[in-house]
Amino acid sequence: MSSTLLSFPYYRSNPYLTMLTVAPRAAGWDVVEGVQGLRRLEARAEQLGRGDVLHVHWTSPVTSGCASSEEAWANAARFEDVLTGVRDRGADVLWTVHNSIAHEADYVDVELTVAKALASNATRIIQLNPATVEETAAYYALPPDKVVDLPHSSYLGVYPDGGDDAASRERIGVPQGVPTVGFIGQIRAYKGLDVLCRAVEIAAETVPDLTFVVAGKVVPAEDAETVEEMLSAANIVKRIGFVETADFSDWMRASDVVALPYRRILNSGSLLAAGTFGRTALIPADTPVARQFADQPWVVTYAPEPDEPEALAAAILEALDGQEERHRAAYEFTRTYTPYDMSRDYLRLLDGLSDLEGETR
Repeated sequence: MSSTLLSFPYYRSNPYLTMLTVAPRAAGWDVVEGVQGLRRLEARAEQLGRGDVLHVHWTSPVTSGCASSEEAWANAARFEDVLTGVRDRGADVLWTVHNSIAHEADYVDVELTVAKALASNATRIIQLNPATVEETAAYYALPPDKVVDLPHSSYLGVYPDGGDDAASRERIGVPQGVPTVGFIGQIRAYKGLDVLCRAVEIAAETVPDLTFVVAGKVVPAEDAETVEEMLSAANIVKRIGFVETADFSDWMRASDVVALPYRRILNSGSLLAAGTFGRTALIPADTPVARQFADQPWVVTYAPEPDEPEALAAAILEALDGQEERHRAAYEFTRTYTPYDMSRDYLRLLDGLSDLEGETR
């Protein structure tokens, strides 16, 4: 009988989850898809027993949509009951720390309590960034003996890709030959689009034909009008809406550099996606992910203080210069740790949980 792997939350549109579970599926693990909310998690987790695994990725669904702190605290208690119930039935709990705290959390104290419950109940805690224990220490303690490394791979081979920058520009309406800055992915407040818009304006004073390429779904949807107003300049090519996997490569290839002016960011799949397409990535220097990739020539950092738009504009100009060497370095990095490598490492981690039976867990 195969073991069950229940990932929470599981978004079928998230390529990272697809990449991660390729090897476990091939090895016979029954990967449960589609569990995104707390109520469904409670129902499905009750079926887990010895040999099965609950893998928690993001904690925001625990309190998402709560109308009050009382409801959020009640949900946190329900979530902890799920964790303890899973462990009591002999199943394992994995937790990947994607963020120190869930982005844009409405109830920070509750989020911290959820994180502490996970730290207490997890069999193993996966860190993507080697500085995770240090970076989260101000919020909660991660038991060092539980922490294991499983880096985020590149996206090599994941997205359909014709490998033709000119054809990509033609398909989405970006002029040929003009320098471009891209912002690809969900549009959320913590990602600093407002700062980037101002930075592009400043950089365009030096590079008049600079074009801003933006594609992504606005989250939450009620911010769409504000985003549309923000992206009203004539030098912007945009698609405000979900970017399908089949189209993702076009938007990346239409961008010479990819800007990631994120606030409070521990890890970034978008940075690795940029590198996969040979693009220079721009990111604030005061972030853990910037320090993690500081030795990579295809990653350009900038100091956000005292004037972030000015600093980001300077970084854009720097990144547009000497692109060929950076693109080559990004391609080489992409091949050092592939989705195949990551998935096989993940399978080894899952299989290794059975060796912990005799330990205090």
